Amino acid sequence: MPPRIGAQTVTWKETLRDRMESVVRFLAGQGYEGVETGMRFFDPARAEEYRDLYAATGIYPLGLHSGGKFWDPAQTAEEMKRVGETIAFGSQVGFEFLVLSGNPGETPDSMRKTAQVYGDLAKRSMDAGLKFAYHHHNWELKNQGELLKILVGLTDPREVSLVLDMAWAHVAGWRLDGFLQEFGDRAAYLHLKDAAGGRFCELGTGEVDFELFFPSLDLYPIPWLVVEQDETTLTPEESLARNMRFLRSKGVA
Repeated sequence: MPPRIGAQTVTWKETLRDRMESVVRFLAGQGYEGVETGMRFFDPARAEEYRDLYAATGIYPLGLHSGGKFWDPAQTAEEMKRVGETIAFGSQVGFEFLVLSGNPGETPDSMRKTAQVYGDLAKRSMDAGLKFAYHHHNWELKNQGELLKILVGLTDPREVSLVLDMAWAHVAGWRLDGFLQEFGDRAAYLHLKDAAGGRFCELGTGEVDFELFFPSLDLYPIPWLVVEQDETTLTPEESLARNMRFLRSKGVA
C-alpha cells in the first residue's frame, strides 16, 4: 500500500491557533489525509472540538509535536509535567503519535541520559493510547549519525520510533537512500521538505534528490509522508498546494 500524505501545519505559524478549522478544511480539500501539529497551537480546553473537527473533515490526527530540554537536570521536572499534559491532551483528541524533538546542545553523554527519559515517556504515551516518536534535526546526524544511533541503540524499537526528516538528512550530508537504509526500520513516518542554500523551499525546487529517494520507499513499510514546510516565500495555502502538485506529478499522491 502506498504511503498516505499528511501535512505539518507549522507553515501557518502563529496564525494557526486562531485559524485551526479553516486550515484543516483547506488541507482536506487539497487531498492531505492527516496532520502533525505542535501542542503550542492548541487550546487544551477544546480537545473535544478538535476531535470533532478531524472526524468531520476526514483528517487523521497523526502527530502531536512538542519539545523539551530533557538533557537539562534543572528543567527535567517541569518538562516532564508539561509533556504529561501534552500526552493527556493527545489522548483526548485521538492523536496516534506523541512526537518529541531534542536540542542542538545535545551531546553523546546527554543523549545516553535522555534516551532513558524518552523510553520512560514512550511507556507513559503507550499507557495513554499513544505511540512515541523522536523527530531529529541535522545535529543528531553529524559524525555518521552518532546521536541518533545512540538513541536507537538504547531504546526499545517497540516503544521508540523515529520521524525521519529528508531535508535535515540532506543538510547533514547523507544520501537519502543510505539514510533510509540506516534508520528506515525505526521510522514511524517521514517528513518531506526541500532545501537550497541553507533555507527550506517547496518540494522539487531545491537540492534534495527525490529521484533517488522515492524508489527507496518500496523497501520500507512507511505508512505516512508528511510535508513539512517550515518557511516559504508563498502564502501557506499556495505552498501546501504546490507541494501536493509535486507529489502527484511523481505518482506519490
